[in-house]
Amino acid sequence: MYNRLIYFIVITIILQSCTGFSNSGRAKIVAQAKKEASKNKTNPEPNTLVKEVVPKVIKIEDVVTSTEKRIIIKELTKNKIPPAIGDLIQVEGLVLKEVSELNIKLKTPSNQIIQILTMQEYLEANWHYIFDPISGRDTWRSAEATLSLKYQGQYSGDCDDFAILLASMSRQIGLKARMVGGYNQGEGHAFAEFLFEDKDIPLTKLKELVDFREDHIGTWISLDWFKGAEHDRFIHDIRVYNDI
Repeated sequence: MYNRLIYFIVITIILQSCTGFSNSGRAKIVAQAKKEASKNKTNPEPNTLVKEVVPKVIKIEDVVTSTEKRIIIKELTKNKIPPAIGDLIQVEGLVLKEVSELNIKLKTPSNQIIQILTMQEYLEANWHYIFDPISGRDTWRSAEATLSLKYQGQYSGDCDDFAILLASMSRQIGLKARMVGGYNQGEGHAFAEFLFEDKDIPLTKLKELVDFREDHIGTWISLDWFKGAEHDRFIHDIRVYNDI
């Protein structure tokens, strides 16, 4: 954390030079989020994605009541925030509200890379890991659904929820981003990554701090909560999700 903060300072100097659940199902999700938010930080697990299984999509309507949804819409309208765009990876709506508030709170500079790495670090420090229900089917939440379950300043969900939210935040600040599903010896893990395009920041220096992959498009910087060897286990058998 301190190395990253030091590097942020260096960078700054450089730059200056589906269908809904039932009410009972919704209540269980909300109750679980609140329960986890009251605990100390939980450790992430690497075995949440299920290979070759179509996930169940959970949207904001599945986790808030109609009254709560109207309140959210009213608040967004009051602040002149457009409705969310996208199914899972989203921009505008609650994503824009969260990104704006976080960057003000964290006092980030105007650089996109510093902003997303700072937000990633904050989310990781305030994230409570929750497994999907035992149903044999993976569930993926939209960014707005995850944000609507935020409780007492704490976030909750599994790796794909974390990845979808960070991919959304990345796109909200103008970065090209996506979710990647990686598989290793029966374990499935999801992480977000964004395309490195900032020519003002030396890539060689950035690589000392973060994990990255290179493909035919360019260099992708990882936003995974796993780092180093833990992260690298999941980059050899991957599925890329751009349009979810």
